[in-house]
Amino acid sequence: MLYAQPSGGCFCPIQPPADYGNEWTEEEKAVSSLTLISKGKNSFGDTYYYIRDQNGITNQVYEEELQDFMKRKGVTELREGNSFVYRPQKDR
Repeated sequence: MLYAQPSGGCFCPIQPPADYGNEWTEEEKAVSSLTLISKGKNSFGDTYYYIRDQNGITNQVYEEELQDFMKRKGVTELREGNSFVYRPQKDR
């Protein structure tokens, strides 16, 4: 075990890093899917995609990075989907 000596003079043990488990569970592997929300071009002419993953998180991915992004997520194809529609709240 490592010890650190602060300016006060006492020795304090340094805790080893905790491993909280970064392995995917079988459920996460089986459910991984990506949904294409929208596609557009910016002012530079770059094509970008808004993609929602299985956890509901929306990512903006450029066309050059799309294959790497899909490979990282373990998905071979994108599903077509719709964006969430939020109705404006009326004043009461």
